Amino acid sequence: MLDQLRVQRTYAHPPEKVWIALTDRKALADWLMPNDFSPVVGHKFTFQTDPMPMCGHGVTDCEVLEVEPQRKLVYSWVPVTPGKPRPEKPSIVTWTLEPVGGGTRLTLTHSGLTNAFPFMMRLMLRFGWGTMVKRWIPKVAGSIGSDGRYEFGVLGSTKYRYKAKNIPEHLTKAP
Repeated sequence: MLDQLRVQRTYAHPPEKVWIALTDRKALADWLMPNDFSPVVGHKFTFQTDPMPMCGHGVTDCEVLEVEPQRKLVYSWVPVTPGKPRPEKPSIVTWTLEPVGGGTRLTLTHSGLTNAFPFMMRLMLRFGWGTMVKRWIPKVAGSIGSDGRYEFGVLGSTKYRYKAKNIPEHLTKAP
């Protein structure tokens, strides 16, 4: 059964920079999707990008469930499909950061991937999260300045995502 996935990677970047990669709205938009995220428990937010075959309609509703700065971030994850009922229980995305020799060990656990998530969607999540943890998050974390600021567009994919006409403007405007 593929009801949970776990990806772990160690980066040369300190937890402070990895935390910014996970919680800065602009950084998240670069390596994941446009969003209205804020690292505040109870904050409800949306990730949205273009619909993709086997990945759904590109809209995911979330709620921040737990925040321990530079240590742990937990949020719910509910893909929205127009005309279909929402899953009874959301899946849960948990990010854990551990300092390791000047760097960071990052662990992602995405649990609750029940039958409400079609098999191909679960496979695409496994591929997508693996690519993001392996390639994109360390690139974004490595681009964060010593002042903790992130320059939008490091991955070069932002331009494509922000030209998508179906994404609400409030998700594409940096705060």
